[in-house]
Amino acid sequence: MRALRHFLWTLVLLGALFIGYRNYGSQLPQLTTAVQHVRTELAQVFSGQLLHQLTTNETDVATTGQTGTTTPMESIVQGVHLSRTYYYRYSTTLPAAGRQVFAHAVATYNQTGVVHLVEGTAPSGQNQITFSVYHKRMAQNSAEVELGHGGPQITQRVTLAGTSSTNNASASLNADYSAAFSNAVATHELGHALGLDHSSSLTSVMYPISQGRSKLSAGDIAGLKAIYRQ
Repeated sequence: MRALRHFLWTLVLLGALFIGYRNYGSQLPQLTTAVQHVRTELAQVFSGQLLHQLTTNETDVATTGQTGTTTPMESIVQGVHLSRTYYYRYSTTLPAAGRQVFAHAVATYNQTGVVHLVEGTAPSGQNQITFSVYHKRMAQNSAEVELGHGGPQITQRVTLAGTSSTNNASASLNADYSAAFSNAVATHELGHALGLDHSSSLTSVMYPISQGRSKLSAGDIAGLKAIYRQ
């Protein structure tokens, strides 16, 4: 390391002498600044400061996850071109409390302007979401309670005009637990239906453990835009 240091200093001094010889009068102030800058940079390298800065930046990227805080998408929708318009319907078994929280979730996603959810039965070839309930009682010693599930179901059709894709999605609440009938759970499960995957960000509605959040984070909206190519 000591030999390398002397070699680099020698290069700096030789360069300074060469430039000064060619244009001594006009280049002296710039030369002095340049030499001082190089000396500072080399000192940082040898002291380990520059290496520490690079290591810190790499750690920041690793801990924030893919593309910053953008909520990732379900693998099934990656590379799939989907219409932004969805038709949604309620199953006959869904109680009024379930309809209420899913209606709130629909309004939340419609406010983004990224997707457009309309109540009704989808025409042929259009996206459909079905809201429903199911029953699943967890074991008494279970550390976690499942409050809902949801996800996309992609169908692709190949015609002479090209390939078209539709999403026949579902979002359901676990009726065995009253906590499932919340805006946070409904928004989370509708997010899955639209193609959003779990997020590692505590501010995201797609965090796998409910934080009581029903407002989409900037990362959630960015994830939607990535799915629907906006």
